[in-house]
Amino acid sequence: MSRPTWARWVTRIFLALGIVALVLTIRSTGLVAIGTYFKKIGWGWFAVVILEVAITAMDATAIRAFLSPDHEKIRLRSAVLSQLAGRAVNAVTPSGNLGEAVKVSVLVEHVSQSRAVATILLYNVVSFSVELVTVGVASLVMAIFLPIPAAWRWMLVGGGVLVLVLAFAIYALVRRGLLVSAVRLAARIPVPGLRLIRRRLWKLDQPSRHLLAPARLARWEPRLRGIDDKMRLVEGARVRDRRLGILMVTLSRLTSMTLSFLLLIAMGEKLTIGLVASITVGSFFIYMASALVPMGIGINEGGYYRLFYALGETPAAGTALVLARRVALLVYAAIGLVLVTASETVQRARERQTRRAASSGHLPVLPEVREVRIVTAPPVTPAPVSDIAD
Repeated sequence: MSRPTWARWVTRIFLALGIVALVLTIRSTGLVAIGTYFKKIGWGWFAVVILEVAITAMDATAIRAFLSPDHEKIRLRSAVLSQLAGRAVNAVTPSGNLGEAVKVSVLVEHVSQSRAVATILLYNVVSFSVELVTVGVASLVMAIFLPIPAAWRWMLVGGGVLVLVLAFAIYALVRRGLLVSAVRLAARIPVPGLRLIRRRLWKLDQPSRHLLAPARLARWEPRLRGIDDKMRLVEGARVRDRRLGILMVTLSRLTSMTLSFLLLIAMGEKLTIGLVASITVGSFFIYMASALVPMGIGINEGGYYRLFYALGETPAAGTALVLARRVALLVYAAIGLVLVTASETVQRARERQTRRAASSGHLPVLPEVREVRIVTAPPVTPAPVSDIAD
């Protein structure tokens, strides 16, 4: 399946943005700081590299499993390329979600657009749900092991239960139809003044005052229902593949947490159950707050500094953890962008060669015929005239 033109342009544009953002982020972080933490972690970088490779492989395996029943159309190598491209762009651009469009643009070379969108959307929904479950469990662990006032303890218990309920609610929403439910909700929300704006901008006779107009809902719903069906088990996906994808995403998130704690150990920190649970909960909310800044520059440092200070730990260790993870992400992003750019360049060269061969007008060469044998039937003796007369 040839990749659509829009997919090629999405990949090229976001790769260019990713490279620019990578350069700006390295400049903002500083080569001196990067070199300092390279030396401080020392031999621990070998473990970091191994864990990053494992995380990428598990994410790619999950994406390929979520492509079921079309997973046979794509090799694991292409799924790895998709994950590399998307995560590299996510690492150095605001919101951390621009790379999802790059993942889709890589997958549509092998599967339909709706299947690619449904796969990446399902991957992100499962990832977010796993993070919510992790935060919910960690909140309950904090309530049990940390010496905190009773009021804070009950707040942690209530927050943990609420987060767990939210995770399972997302699962139920996916089974019901995530996108269709979202657009139907938007079609029921009235917005004051929206009718006047639509009348002036689009010159409509009877504009809708709801967030999503009924006419647009009617156009979007069939397409979104097709994507929802692919996210569920309606379009032939196997339960075994879905379970494999969920397992791989869970292992990937746990490995990513292990990487952060490994960096803390390499920097001389002593881990406890309460500290691990607190970092798990705090890092989730810091990540959500820093989503609008490339790599969370500034927000992550301040957030982890305050978190470690509140836990009675060395505040500088929190900032050091952020910088160490940022160095690892910069290296990952650089490698990912280089590999994806090289792959895109090779693909463009192949497409150009194919177009040149097609425009040259060469006819295909027929295979050579080695030997031709002509088989003739034996001569037939004509019947006597008397027999014909009879």
